Formats: sequence, C-alpha cells, structure tokens
Amino acid sequence: MSNWLENNKITKAGNQSPKISLFSNMGKKLLAVVIALLLWFVANIESDIDKTLKVNVNYVNLPESLIVVNNPPKKVNIRIQGPRSRLTSVSPKNIFLTIDLSHVSEGVSTFEIRTDNIKPPRGLEVTSISPAEIEVDVDKTETKTVKVIPIIEEPEIGFEIIGEPTVKPNKVKISGPKSIVDRIDYVNTDIVDTKKEKSNFTQEVDLKLPASLIKLVDNKTITVSVPLKEKTVKKEFKDIGIDYINFDNFDLNNDEDQMSAELTFEGPYSVINNLTSKDIKLFVDGKDLKSKAEAKKKHKLDVNITYPNLEGLKLTKQEPKKIEINLN
Repeated sequence: MSNWLENNKITKAGNQSPKISLFSNMGKKLLAVVIALLLWFVANIESDIDKTLKVNVNYVNLPESLIVVNNPPKKVNIRIQGPRSRLTSVSPKNIFLTIDLSHVSEGVSTFEIRTDNIKPPRGLEVTSISPAEIEVDVDKTETKTVKVIPIIEEPEIGFEIIGEPTVKPNKVKISGPKSIVDRIDYVNTDIVDTKKEKSNFTQEVDLKLPASLIKLVDNKTITVSVPLKEKTVKKEFKDIGIDYINFDNFDLNNDEDQMSAELTFEGPYSVINNLTSKDIKLFVDGKDLKSKAEAKKKHKLDVNITYPNLEGLKLTKQEPKKIEINLN
C-alpha cells in the first residue's frame, strides 16, 4: 500500500510539471520580448523612407547690365530619401537650389537641374527634382528719361480746371529691360483727387509705372498743381410776372404780353444753381404819375427788378426794360 502511495505521488507530481515549466524563468522571457520589440523599433526607425519637399531657388551673380524678364520658378519639388529619424527633422529651410547667372547673355538660357545640384543634410540623398530644367530669359538693362503726365479726376459739379496743370519734376529717369523701355515715352501719375477742392491746389502723387520690371532711378516726389475754379454759368428765367404798383388812381389798359419779362443771370455755379424765380421781383411803379386829370394817356415806365445781393451774381439780360403804360 505504501508503495502504491509513493507511486501515486510521483504520478501527480508528473502531471503538475508542465505548469511549472510554463512560468519558470518568466523574467528572462519578458526581457527577450522587450529586446525583440526594441530591435524591431530600431530597425523600423532606421529604415530608409522618401519625402517630398518644396525648396527655394536662389538666382545669383546676374551681371548689373542685364535683367531677368521672365518669371522663372522660385521653388522646385525634390524627393529626398534617408533614415526616418533624420527625415522627420528636415525642413525646406535647410535645403536650397542655387543657379549661377554669371555667364548668361541676352535671350533664353536653359539650366539642367540635376540631383547633385542640391546638397541635402548629411545622411540624406536627393533622388529626383521637378522641374528638371529652368529657363531664364535675360535682356539688357536700359535707362531713359521720360515725361510725366498727370491723370486728374473730373472736378465736382460746378467746378472746372482752367489752363494746364503743372508737374514737378516734369521728367523722370526710368530703368528696365531694353525691349520695354524703348517703347515708353511717358509715365502717368496716380489719379489726382479733386474731391472737395474748391480752388487752386497742389497734391503729392506717386507714379504709375507701366510694367512691374520698370523702376524709377530716383524715387522723387511728384507734385501736381491744378488751377481750379468755380464755373461761371448762366440761367434764364422766362415769363416772370410784372407787378404794377401805385396805380390805384388810374385805369390801366395794357396788353397781356407786357405783364411778364425774360431775364438772364450770370454768376458762380453755387449761386446760380440756388437762384429761383421766387427770389426775383419785377414791378412798374406809378407813384410819379400826375393826377388822372393831368396825366397823359401813354407813358413809358421802367421795369424795376430786385434780386438777392449775392457775390458774383449779375443780371445780363432783361426784356423788356421799359413798358408803355396806357391810361384810360
């Protein structure tokens, strides 16, 4: 019986042995897993990847006698390759393309862009560039003296420009591509603002250059003096009624066409524009006539007029000035 028990214990111990082996050396096993993960992570970090960047193009050493007239690209696209750890910190500010223009001449020059034209940070490689070519169109620089012609806004209603505006300086020196400068005989100013101006005035303005490549040799201030005044205008009034006063002791026998008058006034726009028939009074005064018994039957009397005493306002026409009065 004791032998059976001993054998039974051994058998039970044998049944438990796999569980003991699964959890044995647990620390070593965990360390092995961590090491495997670290190796995978390091291998993944250090593997080569690609990245696309836009980098600046620097054009250098252009002779002073020449000027670029086209619009060559300011950036190019590059594809760069290298370890992930290095590429993540790469910025376009660290990489650029330089094109040397010291040997160009008039006309179009074509530059082939190769991957070795760009020096990337250490450990990285440029694998492609787009565009693969850059064209630079160059012209001679020319200087020329041209007239300055002012552009003046229409004055407000009732005002006018009298005579020619004056410009100081009336000529300026410009510089730019010969092909453009040769076609320019003058440059305009920006619009001279006449709003709210009521008399002669002077205004500083900029020049409106005809092309972006045209530059002023000297950045001079342009002053434009404009002779401005209020317009003198005329205004006609027709059929203005004539009043007859101080004829109470007389019987009038006048034609109807002598009951109204035509008038023309001249003066500053602001005055004439506000003048209405209500401001004007016409009358014939009979106060100087003799008594009815002594008076003649026909008299020529003045047509008197009153109107506002405004500066510059003049009566230039009055019809009739006298009226024949018929007394019964």
